[in-house]
Amino acid sequence: MDPSSIPMTELDSRSYCGPAQILKAAVPYMTPANGRTAAFLARVLETRKTLAIFDDEKLSICSLAPDKRPGLEELLGDIKKYCSSQEAEQIDTFLNMLSAVRLYNQYTELTKNSDLSHLMNQMKNVSVTPEQLKMFQALMQAQNTQSSL
Repeated sequence: MDPSSIPMTELDSRSYCGPAQILKAAVPYMTPANGRTAAFLARVLETRKTLAIFDDEKLSICSLAPDKRPGLEELLGDIKKYCSSQEAEQIDTFLNMLSAVRLYNQYTELTKNSDLSHLMNQMKNVSVTPEQLKMFQALMQAQNTQSSL
């Protein structure tokens, strides 16, 4: 992945330090000993600026109320912006697996916690065609047959 195509993270944009950038730009023009010292000083300046962020601001998502915090999908979506295409594909695969597991869990909860007659009564209030209702009845009977085995 081309480093120039990677966007800045929220932390990078808040901890940006102009003098550190100037020092890093000058390093290739210095002797190795002076360049090492300048590079180290640039990192110290960046580190001080980063530590100040956590003293002054609430950068952490954990400072939000639990019901307002983004979920795992949002976290992985943000991380994916900084990944290579292969890593991004792995994240997409994981997200798809996570969605499948959640869908399966919802399905098992639905079939475990509600009986067929209750669902049928609810289905009567929903406008479905007789064919859809028959298909749903057949699926529920198949599920009940599998559950009893």
